[in-house]
Order: sequence, then structure tokens, then C-alpha cells
Amino acid sequence: VVKYRTNSDGHPVVIEVAKHDLAKVKLKDGQASDVPYPRHDLPYGPAFLGRKHALFLDVIAPASNHVTVGYEQVLGSRISLIVKAGYIGLWSEYMEHNNDMYNSKGGLLTAGLKFKLPRSPKRLTPSRDAHPMAGWYLYPELTFSAWSTTYYTYGGYNPYPPYNNYPQIENTDKYTSAALVLNVGREFFLGEHITFDISGGLGYGGEWRNGEWADSYDYSYDYHAYRQEYAFTHAFFGETSPLVLTGGLRFGYVF
Repeated sequence: VVKYRTNSDGHPVVIEVAKHDLAKVKLKDGQASDVPYPRHDLPYGPAFLGRKHALFLDVIAPASNHVTVGYEQVLGSRISLIVKAGYIGLWSEYMEHNNDMYNSKGGLLTAGLKFKLPRSPKRLTPSRDAHPMAGWYLYPELTFSAWSTTYYTYGGYNPYPPYNNYPQIENTDKYTSAALVLNVGREFFLGEHITFDISGGLGYGGEWRNGEWADSYDYSYDYHAYRQEYAFTHAFFGETSPLVLTGGLRFGYVF
């Protein structure tokens, strides 16, 4: 901590400033000294700042029956292109089919531009945050997912033995969903190559079942007739609302 005295309305005031927020200290007699970086925040060289590519993995996705990998390409000092792709059905062979999330197979694709937010000019930027991928950001994202679910019906009911005269019929519903989402997040560098990213977003989306618009959930006998609320790239906020929510935790490798 650096302390100095000043006056406010004729009264002496002592001000304390953290050393990591200062680049240089200049005394009243003109003497000046630089404030060194702490050992854990040494300046990174041109090789670190010149790394413009990253591959990352969403670590929450496997719990929701899919895997998502992504690629980030730096386009400028505060803008990057992000593309993500994924496979739906990671655990479908091992789970009971009475849950639509685990009774699904398909794929997903998202893309968008990430805009790094500026830091306050009054604060010294940590050297890791000087990288164009690091820091707080806004990320408008277009998402698309397509998957199918399987369920079984029977041709009828025979009350007399044998009871299994009627064959089991396999049925398939095909879903597609799209959304436009605005995400806000924070990306951290855990070294020169490893990153950790956390984000959440809100937007609007829609869904189609077997080529027909699906806008609500039906509690009638044929519950497969309407929307599946979780669409793997986003989740609908309410049974009839077009609002969608997103979120993610990602680890990446920068090169």
C-alpha cells in the first residue's frame, strides 16, 4: 500500500492506494520511481500477445447429454470470432428413455463475435488481461441445434391371453431449434496457454417439431406434440415464452 497526504477543504487527508494499481510514484520534490510488477504478474512478451487462436471445451455440457468444442480466432485488439460445434447423445445408450434430454441424438452449431469490454483507465491492467482474449466481454451469438427423440406405442390392447399380440411400434420426433442470444462473460488466463471462461446470456428463440412450429408444451395424451424446453444450445424460459437462457464454463488452450 502507498499512502500520501493531501488537503480537502482545508483539512489534511490520508489516501491509501494499492501498489498493483500504480505504475509510477512521483514525490513532491520531483523524485520518481517505478512500481515493479509483483512476481505473479510479470509482463508477458510479444509471443504471449501474439497468440491469436484457441480451442476450448465446455465442461458443463456432458452433464446435459452432449459435448461441445469451440474455436476462437482473434480478429483485432478487442474482437474475436467464435465458432462452436457439438454432438448430442453422449449418454443416450446408457440412460432410460423417459427423459427427453437423455433420449435425444443430434448435433449443434453456434457462431458469433466476441467484443472485449474496456477497463477503467484509472486502474492498471494486469499483464495477462492485456491479451485480446482476456477480460470481460459481450458476445452476440446465433445458435442452431437439431436432434431426434424416440418413443414407443402399441397397436392396441388385448385383454385375453396372450397379451402381447400387438407389436411395439417405434416412433421418432425430429426437432430443430434456433436462437439469437446476447452473452456476457469473463475470460481468465491461468498461465500463458490455459484459459478459463464463464458466461451467461439471454435472448429469443424458436423451435420446430417434425417441420411444424412448436410454441408450447401440451399436457394432453400426446405429450410429444409440442416443444422440448431444453434445446442443448439454450433453454426456453417458460412453457410458452420465446425467451431463452444460456450459460457455460469452458477451459481452453491458446496457441
